[in-house]
Amino acid sequence: MATVTITDVWKYYGKTMAVKDLNIDVRDNEFLCLLGPSGCGKSSTLRMIAGLEFISSGDIYFGDVRVNDVPPKDRDIAMVFENYALYPHKTVFENLANPLKFQKMNRADITERVEWAAEMLQISELLQRKPVELSGGQKQRTAIGRAIVREPKVFLFDEPIAHLDAKLRSHMRGELKHLQRRLETTTIYVTHDQLEGMTMADRIAVMHEGVLQQLGTPGDIYNHPVNEFVAGFVGEPPMNFLDCRIERVGDSVSLVNDNIKLVLGGDQVRRLEEKSAAGEVRLGIRPDDLSVEMGRDHGFAIDAKIFVTEPLGGDMLVDAELGKDRVTVKRKIAEMGQPGEPCGISLNIEKLHVFDRESGEAIF
Repeated sequence: MATVTITDVWKYYGKTMAVKDLNIDVRDNEFLCLLGPSGCGKSSTLRMIAGLEFISSGDIYFGDVRVNDVPPKDRDIAMVFENYALYPHKTVFENLANPLKFQKMNRADITERVEWAAEMLQISELLQRKPVELSGGQKQRTAIGRAIVREPKVFLFDEPIAHLDAKLRSHMRGELKHLQRRLETTTIYVTHDQLEGMTMADRIAVMHEGVLQQLGTPGDIYNHPVNEFVAGFVGEPPMNFLDCRIERVGDSVSLVNDNIKLVLGGDQVRRLEEKSAAGEVRLGIRPDDLSVEMGRDHGFAIDAKIFVTEPLGGDMLVDAELGKDRVTVKRKIAEMGQPGEPCGISLNIEKLHVFDRESGEAIF
């Protein structure tokens, strides 16, 4: 049983607050991702879990054991860093065996454990090479192998594939997820790349400026963001945002600005009333939930014009101007007009997100 509980944790560097009142329960065998932009406190959190940073306030538990004052070497964790941290003068075998030697394991057991890890990571043929002879992906596999040979209670990953090229990152995402499922080890993974979090994690903890914004499954985070920051940070391409005002005429409630008028459905109106929303709001709509057609006789509700088109293999991103606003539409690849040509925009009214203008809190 390897749960990790973070309770009321704060972290200060001098007078600078890095983590504020953080509470997260990491379940046994769970793959949890700490996701957020640079400086949001995710790496500080990971280092406090590892014992590499002092906790300014609060508690961290492994199971029922409070580990605030437990040295890193006694926490039964294994950490993989962004920069691999391999010994350059040692072979792959020696790098993998190093933590086992510190545990005073006998040579036969060390060899068996190293060969097991090397086979799992498909680096058996590299055991006699030194790091200088390895590619980036091979170095990262070696760093991961050095962690898994210890069979720790908890894996900690600090942006482990950030330095790899795009193709290798994609491959390693699948490898790491498969490895975690196979080993069934509680894993906490730090990244600024929302694609990594969305594709790998059981749950994601989104952080911003030291504060936990939302904790949930990738589906929850994507489909039901709790505020404008989460909505804009998670999703590629990012969500479109438009300033609107609420207009009530009789029983009809609409979102209106200079270029659009959207009549809301009954459940959406109910949510507006529950939140006592009035006046100015922020409308959010994902690029996948917009449609675009060329010409003036498009039959769509919103008139626009093409700003730029970006082919993406089988898909295309179309940036369209709605007066002073601009939105991105994601559609299947097709011939589109030239910049400046008229088009029409339609949106899926059921997929709207509305946020409070002042607080950024989601209304629906």
